[in-house]
Amino acid sequence: MENVPIYVKVDQYKELLQVLKTVDTKLNNVNKTIEIINSLKAKEDDEIRKWNENLEDIHSRLQRIREAFHE
Repeated sequence: MENVPIYVKVDQYKELLQVLKTVDTKLNNVNKTIEIINSLKAKEDDEIRKWNENLEDIHSRLQRIREAFHE
């Protein structure tokens, strides 16, 4: 592709710069939001893991109680 000069009006150029700045700001906001979502998801995953561990512990205890009654 050939490098050719592009001519735009100064007011259009300034408007384009403002649009690019706005897009950049919005992208940064999206990145921050995704970071927050990832953090919340990690916390949620940790809580679910803890719940599963507690449930496994309860099942284990119930099994030992059942076995104690059948001896």
